[in-house]
Amino acid sequence: MTVRAELTVPDEVITPGDSLTAHLRVWNESRIVDAYRLTLIGPPADWPNTEAALGQLPVYPGNHEKINIPLTLPRHSDLPPGPLTFAVQVASVEDPLAVAVPEATLSVGEFHDLDMKPVRPRVGGALWSTNLILLENTGNATTTFRLHLAPEAPDAPLRTKLRRTRLALDAGEEARVGLSVRVTSPVPVGTAADWKLGVRGGWGDEEERTAEFVHRQRPILPKRAMKALIALTAVAVAAVALWLSPVGGKKPTVKTESNKGPSQVEAVQQAEKKAADEKKKQADDQKKQEEQAKKEKDEAGAPKKKPLDAVSLSTDSKAKKLTDEYTVPKGYRLVLKAVQITATGPATGSLVLRAGTQQLVTTPVTAPQSPSAMPPSLKAGEKISLLLNCPAPAGGGAPSPSVPPGPQPTDCMATAALTGDLIPLTGPNAEKETPPTGAPAPNPSSRS
Repeated sequence: MTVRAELTVPDEVITPGDSLTAHLRVWNESRIVDAYRLTLIGPPADWPNTEAALGQLPVYPGNHEKINIPLTLPRHSDLPPGPLTFAVQVASVEDPLAVAVPEATLSVGEFHDLDMKPVRPRVGGALWSTNLILLENTGNATTTFRLHLAPEAPDAPLRTKLRRTRLALDAGEEARVGLSVRVTSPVPVGTAADWKLGVRGGWGDEEERTAEFVHRQRPILPKRAMKALIALTAVAVAAVALWLSPVGGKKPTVKTESNKGPSQVEAVQQAEKKAADEKKKQADDQKKQEEQAKKEKDEAGAPKKKPLDAVSLSTDSKAKKLTDEYTVPKGYRLVLKAVQITATGPATGSLVLRAGTQQLVTTPVTAPQSPSAMPPSLKAGEKISLLLNCPAPAGGGAPSPSVPPGPQPTDCMATAALTGDLIPLTGPNAEKETPPTGAPAPNPSSRS
């Protein structure tokens, strides 16, 4: 028995992000009613909102049927422009050896886009500052981008300069461009002023992206330094006045020693030392405040410990879903506390629960058992898998008419509800990994 099928797509260029419909025709050239299992093969099977299994298509003898396959091209730099070939596997249910694999070719078009952001959202200085702009070509073709930097306020006392104003990036390529900001009208004393600067990245005639950051113009002499300078000046003036003042109407002379206290020179030195100590104390207090603010900011932005919310693995042989898995997210490790397993099916069915490379439990579906011991923790990227084995009963064939409606003996279902905590790997909220008390060591013989 042979299978004849034809796959067609629109004869036009499809831009990533747009949708199209592929058409599949299947002919039944046999003398019996047959159904055909349809499976999508090629890159479209991995695209979002697309499933590889397209189901079954029944066709009467001597006829043909048509099915529409909707496809949406992902708007991503990994999808290059040009021809893209894919196929659909058409397999007969009655004769598993009768298979056809028709192919079709899409014409993928170009698209251009740019992701742009500053390394530091705020910079500052009394005379100048520097920053970096991160660029990424998020289109699927090589593009030449134009860059422009300018303050938003026309009266801003700033002069800007970009190290590069034009650069070509391949699809998915990243680059960094340095920039400098110079203050044209410095402020000797006073309060700081914030000036917004905008970076525009453009290509083509009208397309462009923007990013912003702030330059804080500080005075040359901050308030604390100004107060310290005034205090030192007042001490110096008082010391000179005391040094030159007459004593008892006699000729002014320099006092070198006094029975009632230190000399005038020592008094001036003590006053200068006291002012210097006060300045140092103010600087230390400011440094501590800045360090405390940075610590609080880091702790607020750091990832935190969180529970594993509503995660369960489910399998169903009737839906042809024999395995399900959960992957520990990046930047975390998973401390698994408990697993509750429920299952139904015939006595021949069984299920296996794995955590990473460790096999936690193997149990029949008729009497499911939850694991009694958990691994210390699972690293980021490791998986918890539930595998269902539901073999057909001996003899096979269609069910007897006397069998009541409902799930047949070959139908198996299993669910594993996971309970645990996701703990950050780095940052102030990270915790040291310790094995649970009384947890047995993993048995190498139980690993698959």
